[in-house]
Amino acid sequence: MNARTAAALAAAGALLAVPAASHGAIVAFGYGGATGRTPIVGSDQHLPPLAVTKDYLVSPAMGANIVALRQSGRYTSDIIGTASRATTYLDRWLDRTCGEKASVAKVRRCKAMVVSDMDDTLVSWYQYYADPAVNWTENPPVQDQIMQACGTPAIQPSINVLRRAKARGVAIVVISGRKQAQAPYTASCLEKIGVTGVKQLILRSPQQEALTAEVFKSRARAGLERQGWKIALSIGDQVSDMSGGHADAGFLLPNPMYFIP
Repeated sequence: MNARTAAALAAAGALLAVPAASHGAIVAFGYGGATGRTPIVGSDQHLPPLAVTKDYLVSPAMGANIVALRQSGRYTSDIIGTASRATTYLDRWLDRTCGEKASVAKVRRCKAMVVSDMDDTLVSWYQYYADPAVNWTENPPVQDQIMQACGTPAIQPSINVLRRAKARGVAIVVISGRKQAQAPYTASCLEKIGVTGVKQLILRSPQQEALTAEVFKSRARAGLERQGWKIALSIGDQVSDMSGGHADAGFLLPNPMYFIP
């Protein structure tokens, strides 16, 4: 990370002050080598600690903690705060990368891009997992049916980040761990929740299903860079949505329900 990027990120982090009593801190996380060159800003509301290294799904015994977090308003506050910082960072990144107050046409020529995750970034699975009949367990066939129906509520603050990016002329790419076979209804759901004009939807091919999320997503971003795109930021609910480099910054939304390396 160069000095200008560090300064801009620090400024973005300082702009929105949310009272400490009402939310978990939105801070710059230091993951050492795990994140490549990408600094990450986000919420500290995570169960288990982000130090875990294996797949994790919250146990039913911990589910009440997540319900309490949601009902307290802290989860929503953290999402709003992180998304606001992402928008501020994007505007300043565009100023220094594409020219101060660059026109839409100039930003497009600059090949500026924002990358986003899908699940628990643009749509929420909380209602599914918290349903007493589900009780914080996985059921892939049922979850696929929910995806087909776009039955997951939209997460508006992160959607607004993408809308702001699009309004400025920035290309939007969604990189998700969903399978390529799920592409038609994933694309339809994006349109339904108001994420329109997506440049590319990148999902896992059968050959990529064994890759970790970090490897799959960082390779996808590297491929976009090879096409000449400049990735301002990646926004997601997992460290693996932005680790591995190939983005100027990462913005991490709270997700205490599960962890995907």
